[in-house]
Amino acid sequence: MNSKLNWWGKFKSFVQSNLDLLHLFLLFFIIFTFSLNLFYKISLDGAYVHGLLIDYLIPKFYLAEIFLLPFLLLNLHQLKKIKLNTFFCLLVILLLLRQLFSTSALAAFTHLIHLLEVFLFFSVVRSNPLFKTKRAEKFILSSLLAVVIFQSLLAVYQFVFQQSLLAYQFLGETNLRDLANISRAQFAFGERILPYGTLAHPNVLAGLITILSILLINKSKGSIKAQVLLLANALLIIFLTQSFSALLTLGLFGLYLLLDRIKAKKAILFITYYFFLLFLPYLLSGSVYGKLDTNSVNRRNALNQAAFAMFEANPLFGVGINNFTIQVEKYAGAAINQEIVRFVQPVHNLLFLILSEGGLLLLIILFFLIRQVKIERFYQKTLILLAIASLDHYLLTQFSGLGLTALFYLLI
Repeated sequence: MNSKLNWWGKFKSFVQSNLDLLHLFLLFFIIFTFSLNLFYKISLDGAYVHGLLIDYLIPKFYLAEIFLLPFLLLNLHQLKKIKLNTFFCLLVILLLLRQLFSTSALAAFTHLIHLLEVFLFFSVVRSNPLFKTKRAEKFILSSLLAVVIFQSLLAVYQFVFQQSLLAYQFLGETNLRDLANISRAQFAFGERILPYGTLAHPNVLAGLITILSILLINKSKGSIKAQVLLLANALLIIFLTQSFSALLTLGLFGLYLLLDRIKAKKAILFITYYFFLLFLPYLLSGSVYGKLDTNSVNRRNALNQAAFAMFEANPLFGVGINNFTIQVEKYAGAAINQEIVRFVQPVHNLLFLILSEGGLLLLIILFFLIRQVKIERFYQKTLILLAIASLDHYLLTQFSGLGLTALFYLLI
């Protein structure tokens, strides 16, 4: 009898050990493939605006989901432990019903599915004791470092040779030969195509490498050499991509570290939040942007105005999740319609995006979620993301951005 029990115990231990290893390998590949903008287009119906194919309206199945869905299935026992407030559930049901009446319900629901997948991923990694072990930490940090090295080397190659390394089907690279739609900048040695890595835009590449580098720096407090190398590499990518929001993010990380050492935290937090979320958009408003008369500023200002108009017309429920691009021309002023038609993108401010697409309902749901996840020093940590949140949208609109947001709050 004892020998049978001993055999069964060893068998269970063997299975559990290999199951844990499977979890960790899936986690590694999830983190790595989050940075690959490689997807399958489910349908192109309803993804056109005035004959233009709008990427945000295309329902997609991403490469990362091949690893993410099995990962969630293996952790169903962890997901069952999630407890949600009844009132919160009613708000979510109301939000889902609202999407049925949005202009592009398919775009709304596919994006909500991606949001749900990433939230469940966050919940599993945060609650499963396996992912709190030293072994899991090595897998996670190795995957972060692999992404930083891979994306940085690819970015340098793209900048030097001014072309993609492989086709989209292999790495998810943007076709850098498509000059009409490719970002370029003027350097001292001439105009150059900016690197994209395997992401949708140079700003997304810079934000990804900057945030992952911050997470690695924060976890490698004992190694000054590693911190210097990570910081130097992040600055190099910021230079190659000319990403102002990523540069500000590094500065905000410095402020975050400073706040850990001083007492006057609340006042500085309030001022910084006010500046990035409210005052910075005002600087782009029609009353002052004339002094900064560039295409980028004009476009951001136009999108901000459209977002305000959407929220004013739909304050409770917004125009629908992931429906900003299909509605933007309707709410843009006549004077800026031409600029909008040539630049159909979500508003480059997460607060305005939330209010315009989901209204006060979505804002309340997000506050409930913030309370639910109980992240220690949440607002102080979020300080690091304020530049990207106020100057871009990809943390909520891109699958890679959603994954990056989840990793940030899991590891910071």
